[in-house]
Amino acid sequence: MSTPTDRGADWAASTRVLAATLMSALVLIGTSLWFVLGQDDMSSPPVLVLAGLLALGVAVHLMVEAVGYRAEPLSASLSDAEVENQTRTRWQATMILRFALAESVAIVSIAVAFVVSEGGFLTYVVGAAISLALMVLHVWPGARPVGKVADALERDGRRSGLREAFGVG
Repeated sequence: MSTPTDRGADWAASTRVLAATLMSALVLIGTSLWFVLGQDDMSSPPVLVLAGLLALGVAVHLMVEAVGYRAEPLSASLSDAEVENQTRTRWQATMILRFALAESVAIVSIAVAFVVSEGGFLTYVVGAAISLALMVLHVWPGARPVGKVADALERDGRRSGLREAFGVG
């Protein structure tokens, strides 16, 4: 029979696999775009496009900080099993929101890659790199995102066990 700690470790491992899979999609998209955009034109994209993508990345980072870690606090009246279930559900919901926001830079860069006259493929590469950096910071279940969501869940004093599940302090 598995213990809550074992289930937490299994869940944390599967969450890491999910995060890695979501992040690796950027590479698969890039590989596909290389066949469509990159074989003939490897020139640099316009500086204005690069500056725009960087500005978008900063705006997305600020948006993720503002809304991506919001989670309803756990009620003191919940049983331990309900706390475990609610913690997982709320973590996953906030993680997918943060992922969608972070991925938006790469999605915009795909559209821009088809519009610019030069450097289409490298436009995507820059956008994907910015998205990947945002995902490492906000989506990968490291100490920072886990701590921020745990703080939100534990705001009313009920322990979530989120830090323990991911093995972060």
